[in-house]
Amino acid sequence: MIQNVVLVGGDERALRLLPLLSSYGYSVRSMGLVPEDEKTARLEEADALLFPFPTSVKRDKIPTLTGLTLYPQDVLGVAKAEAVVIASAGLESYLSAQNAMGKRLRLRLYQSQEAFLQANAELSAEATVFELMKLKPITLYDQTVLVIGYGRYGRATAQRLRKLGATVWVAARREKQRLLASGDGMRALDIQDIPEIASELDAVLNTVPSLILEEAQLAALPKSCDLLELASPPYGIDATAAQKLELPYWLLTALPARYAPQSAAKELVRACTRLLTEGDV
Repeated sequence: MIQNVVLVGGDERALRLLPLLSSYGYSVRSMGLVPEDEKTARLEEADALLFPFPTSVKRDKIPTLTGLTLYPQDVLGVAKAEAVVIASAGLESYLSAQNAMGKRLRLRLYQSQEAFLQANAELSAEATVFELMKLKPITLYDQTVLVIGYGRYGRATAQRLRKLGATVWVAARREKQRLLASGDGMRALDIQDIPEIASELDAVLNTVPSLILEEAQLAALPKSCDLLELASPPYGIDATAAQKLELPYWLLTALPARYAPQSAAKELVRACTRLLTEGDV
């Protein structure tokens, strides 16, 4: 039975997760969330290690709130055998290296929790709309917005924008996504056809983590068109080209943690408690 839990790195939502997990009866410590907490973390005693969401490893380091440098191989090297590791994708190779030496660490992914992913998409969408509304001295009702990608996040964002009166275009590669967007009341087109509507756009919101808008496509946009990069690396908008063309570009990452960290932590604790008890009889 899991009792001792250590939160390894993270952001504001992880900090707020500490007391929430404690309220479920776990003994919870942290590493990289409050100053000098690494001195009392006692990783070797942890039944479970909780790594950051949505990025557990960034440039071979674990993101921390305090700036503490944490390497995943060092953390996992100290972990006791058969400890549960809850993380995002990206930690697998480090875990495999430890298990090859007999650690038998058990990986459980946040991404396996569909309810959590949908809730996180809704939080991200609300934050995105809030950020967009701050950028122009006009209402969303007077704006034409392109949302690139129609997964959980793209769909939730497009639906909010439409409810607030914006004219919403959705660009997606797959016909299934375009049909879904059309059924939701959006105007849909293939990604390759974006230049056809470029001159109409007041803002472009990208949710696809793959290069979509390069210099040739960006050059067709009005100079006042705001570019909001919402995806993870390698991103979908060529930031260098946007700067060259003097287009307003905004890289907006980890929005739930910055916009509504308490709500984000509440959703995270629901996912974590399910993952921590996974397999219990």
